[in-house]
Order: sequence, then C-alpha cells, then structure tokens
Amino acid sequence: MTSMLYFTRGEIIAESGDVRIYEMHGEQYLEIGKGHTLWADMNEVVEYADQIGDKARGNCLEIGLGLGVASEYILDRPKVKSLTTVEINEDVLEVYRQLNPGIDNKHRIIHGSGHDFLLQTDEKFDFVFLDFYNVIDEDTLIEIELYVELSKRILRPEGEIIGWWDIYTPEEFVSEFERIFK
Repeated sequence: MTSMLYFTRGEIIAESGDVRIYEMHGEQYLEIGKGHTLWADMNEVVEYADQIGDKARGNCLEIGLGLGVASEYILDRPKVKSLTTVEINEDVLEVYRQLNPGIDNKHRIIHGSGHDFLLQTDEKFDFVFLDFYNVIDEDTLIEIELYVELSKRILRPEGEIIGWWDIYTPEEFVSEFERIFK
C-alpha cells in the first residue's frame, strides 16, 4: 500500500510573473518558482521577533522583501524613523504592492540588487537587516560574509547588522552564521 501526501496551495491572491501569493487557512504564503520554489509565510514574524527584537532603530535598511513580514515588524518598532527595503525581484515587489496599496510613508522600496546598493549608496543606516532566503550552507556563508562586510561601510557608529536564518538552516551552520555577525 502506498500513501500519498496531497498539498493544495490555496487561493492565489496576488500574482506577477513566476511569483504568487496564496492564502490558506487565513495565512499568506509566497511562492517564487520556476525550477526553484521559495516558501515564506506570515508565521515568520515569531522568528523575526526573536532575532531582531528591539534592535531596529533610526534609519533602517532591509535587503530582501519577501512577503514584507520583516518590513512590517521593523516599521512597528517604536524607535524606527524610516525603512529602506531593496528587493531584486520585480515580481516580488509587484505582488507586495498588490496586497499593500497604502505603503507606509516611512517605507521606501527600491528595485535592485542589495549587493549593488551596498556598494553604491552614500547613505548611512542605524540598523541593517539582511534577509537571506536560502537555506544556509557553506556556499551561502561566503555570500553572507560579503554582505556583512559591505553593510559595515554604510553603518553608523553604534549601528547594528542582523541576519535572518530560518528554521531549516542546518544546526552545524547556525554558529558559523552567528559568528559572521559579531
């Protein structure tokens, strides 16, 4: 006897290109896919609260938008004056705008490469949040270290850089990830 697991994606509530946001059981899920599927859901706010806490303050920078869960969390912190979010995937920006037509006036969203932004901007930030959506492994640790080094250039004194890792990050990489941010 063979057992099968069936998975339904629920109702599409926003779509652009190969990016879709589904709603299932009152939750929203982001899917980016053509050969690679990324799932993000609203429950990630618990992980953001644990990893960001109240560290976000002043003028903040976020690399990576996704569903905008981290953006909303950061904007809700009482000491945050502004948030600049850089997102490389234009379709992610489009579905975010479809679901959030009244974007907070403290939130500036830029379509572009986070890497390029960090190299080219002259702006300074009090808090930088690097939202890595890949499961962290040896290859992504090298990329993460580069982003942290680039972020230091635009960080004000007393500023802080935080990186998000998800629950699927293999245990052996969590301590190395945390070392990069110290």
